[in-house]
Parts: sequence; C-alpha cells; structure tokens
Amino acid sequence: MRRTLTALTILSLTTLTAPASAAAVWAGVDATTSGYGVHAGTALLPIPFIGTIGLEGSAERPWQATDTTYNRYAAGVTLRDLNLPLTKVDAFATVGGQLTAPTTQGGENRFALYGETGLRGPVFGPAGWRAFVRASSAGQIGAGIGLELRF
Repeated sequence: MRRTLTALTILSLTTLTAPASAAAVWAGVDATTSGYGVHAGTALLPIPFIGTIGLEGSAERPWQATDTTYNRYAAGVTLRDLNLPLTKVDAFATVGGQLTAPTTQGGENRFALYGETGLRGPVFGPAGWRAFVRASSAGQIGAGIGLELRF
C-alpha cells in the first residue's frame, strides 16, 4: 500500500510539473510595439522538472522605416517550458545580445544586452501563441505577441 501511494505521489508530481509543450525546435512570427519579425530556436538541454535550455535568434523590422528607426537582430540563451501547474501555459526567459542597425543610410550599428520573458500556450497541433516583454541595456522597452510552430 505504501509503495502504491509513493508511486501515485510521484506520478502526480510529474504530471503537474510536465511542460505544456516541450519542443526540440521552434520558429514563429511576432508583432511588437516597435515592429514585426521572426524568431527561431533549438533546444540544447532538457532539465527535468524545470524546463529546457536552448538557443534562440530573432530579426525584426520597424513598422515604418525613417531616419530614426532600426532593424533589430538578436541571439540569446533561453530557458523555456517553465510549467505553470494545472494550466496548458508555460513561461520562458531569454538573455542575450542584440544588434540594432539603422534602416536608412547614415546611422551607426549599436550593440546591447537584452532580457525577455513571457508566456506560451497552445492553439492547435504544433501551433501556439506567445506573449512577451523585453528590455535592453540601451534603454529600450517593448512587448509583443506572436504565433509559433513547435516540433
């Protein structure tokens, strides 16, 4: 009886802490407060009961190009699939570097560190939604939503 109770306890803990949608690779499109873009990543190391460490890259363009707007290119290390118990939603956090390049001639490229965090959830099959906020050492703050395919 005691073994059965222990087994049921372990099984229920694994079910409650399982990620909503662990993926080996993912790619998606985003709409942000400053523009639109794409992102893609790959899982490197699953960490049981916590999440997955991976690499992610992104590229974004401004909604409208002027002499004061920049394209954004970023790469970072991400911790994904942080389960929110009893939901089909999980959290993620990314830190990395970004390069902002002017959309018109005459500006200069800028490098900064950034951090991003957000939530992900299912839509249908391998498709899911994501919502995030981001801040950089260059003083940029933004948010966005997107759709993502996970495999």
